[in-house]
Amino acid sequence: MYFELASDFVINHTLKPHVGDNFRVAAPGLPLQCPDSGRAVYPKIMTTGSGNGIHEPAFFAKIISMTGKERPNVCYIGTPFFDREDKYESGTKSFRDIGCRIKRLMVAKECTTLSSEEMRRVIVDFPDVIVVSGGNSLFAMLRWQSIGLDLLIKEAAMKGVVLCGGSAGCGCWFDTMQTDSLKPEACKLSERVLTELSAEERLNWSFVRISCMGYLNAFCVPHIDTKGTNEVARVDIAKKMLLDAQLESGMEQPIIGFGVDELAGVVYENGKLSIMSLGKRRNGIGEATCHILYVDQRREVMCIPLTPNTGEAATLEELIERAMRSVEALQSPLDLIVREEISISHAVHRRGVSGAIDDWGLIDATTVKTSEADAVLVADQLPPLPPPSHPHERTPSNLLYSPAPLNIERIASDMNATPKLLEETMHYPTTAAATSK
Repeated sequence: MYFELASDFVINHTLKPHVGDNFRVAAPGLPLQCPDSGRAVYPKIMTTGSGNGIHEPAFFAKIISMTGKERPNVCYIGTPFFDREDKYESGTKSFRDIGCRIKRLMVAKECTTLSSEEMRRVIVDFPDVIVVSGGNSLFAMLRWQSIGLDLLIKEAAMKGVVLCGGSAGCGCWFDTMQTDSLKPEACKLSERVLTELSAEERLNWSFVRISCMGYLNAFCVPHIDTKGTNEVARVDIAKKMLLDAQLESGMEQPIIGFGVDELAGVVYENGKLSIMSLGKRRNGIGEATCHILYVDQRREVMCIPLTPNTGEAATLEELIERAMRSVEALQSPLDLIVREEISISHAVHRRGVSGAIDDWGLIDATTVKTSEADAVLVADQLPPLPPPSHPHERTPSNLLYSPAPLNIERIASDMNATPKLLEETMHYPTTAAATSK
């Protein structure tokens, strides 16, 4: 049965019963199997954290290069934005500017939906690139599944068509994603809805976790460095979702989160990922990148930034391993460097294996003296301390750069209880003191 919305105005009650539906068309993380040849094929994907991020020059150039053509044929799918004309214009501008041929697939309503044969010609036979807009991810998944478009996109991927997009067009390629599809303005007439809602009504919605197509075996969090229109930090909700999902499924098989900053890009080719960045994040704090999230054995959620623009490609499993090794290094007391005559509240972590560095993971604890050699080491390697009058707050921004905030609190507790023990670990190359508790 085809799924179609009865209204362009109020849709969240229609979508909510489908939050738990299964939209996977692939075994998560495994290559696709071509039915004719039996050949294993990994999809080619280039995606970003924000809706129109693919039009940033560096990201756009990467998409073009992945096609191997100067002016690739483009199929634009605007289902998440309900096939709005303005979104089509902005979502295809860069491709039009270089003279690409573009076909627009409009399937949000039954009256504009092509037959299966016609859709195959547009989505499988014609394009070198498929562009998926931002917007309402849950609606898009429902609509695609009901008309078989999800399977046609999979067929195109097996032919080597590049899949790209941002926001909804980012998460749809993963196993699951965080989405704001149930917010009241996530409909075609969003501007009209916003004018009629009170301030309280605009805040009265929650993020949800939905399944997606399954090409990448992770829980995707687009816009992870931002808040939703409900003023809730996406990273905070992502951590809760990940923890709930992990506890529900058991701790044996890890569920991995993959957060994408708005100005970060993800390239997936030949089963390997590389991370691109446009520089500073939108809030100006730290470099835009992607983040590995997972639940450790203490049932705490880690959020580890990856080093972008290295030119290196790695499997998701390799990135996860590096992130976990980075946390192990960062959590060792030997990696706490303290400047002379200052408190542990000005401790910072050394750079870990993944290249991540904690953003002044400050701890309120006892004052600890260091040796002269330690003071020289700190002076040579660390940036200036933040002014004492600037209190540390665990905002959504610096949580992304704090690998284990709850563990840091435990370390602080241990330090308060045994300051002498800390002094010993600062001078002796052993982690026994850290693990004896």
